[in-house]
Amino acid sequence: MRMLKGVELIIVNEKKFMKTTEELELPLTKLLSQKKYDEVDRLSRNEVSKLAARVQSMTDDELWNLIDKITGGLGYTKEDKDISRIIVCGSIISWAAVVKPKSKVLEIGTGLGRTCYTIISWSTPSLYLTIDSSHEILAIALYRNPYPQFRDSLMNKCVKICLCDAEKAINAINDSFDHVIHDGGPNPRRNPTLFSDGFLERLSELIKSGGTLSIFGGKDKKWQDKLYRKLRDLGFQVSTEAFPSSPVLVFHCIKD
Repeated sequence: MRMLKGVELIIVNEKKFMKTTEELELPLTKLLSQKKYDEVDRLSRNEVSKLAARVQSMTDDELWNLIDKITGGLGYTKEDKDISRIIVCGSIISWAAVVKPKSKVLEIGTGLGRTCYTIISWSTPSLYLTIDSSHEILAIALYRNPYPQFRDSLMNKCVKICLCDAEKAINAINDSFDHVIHDGGPNPRRNPTLFSDGFLERLSELIKSGGTLSIFGGKDKKWQDKLYRKLRDLGFQVSTEAFPSSPVLVFHCIKD
């Protein structure tokens, strides 16, 4: 039997008092289908708040180990967690330059809020609906974020957090968006469901004509090629952007 240690044991014990993501899915997906985003946000933040004390008690090493485990890294090295590099990578993923004031934005993969930060710093969307299935990463983002700027962006009144499986969430949404950010990592190879043909087809349906999609393509050449072909097949105009000095690609897409 594998022994739990450190923060893993803390999280497991705390979850005895929490609803699982599955228990939240029925009420949240119903609310999503009704466009009741304020209620979605309230329920999600309430559940995440139950981990606040625990994440606040972590050591720095425990905090970063958990962040790395869940997100797969934010574009920094182990020795260098400089916010400048992280924001540059987040800006490429978010494609903030295409987001106009009053736009409606959908994000897959909230993480620590870096992509949210780049959008909120650039523009003033009327809605920023962001989906993540991890209690832990959302608790860190809201209550122990190593980058306070990212936490503050998640507190913006236009930001609505949804603690839900992304596939179930997007199938429930009854709305259309000007811009979609797909940062549902840590990479396509490790999380293939979120990069499947069906998932991408559904995302395409949620984007307005002339709208935009930015999707994290990872560094696996086979996955990059597969995603590029699928996005073209869906009728998008597709261009690629790379992280600085990195094989990681992001696809920027315009819906015809």
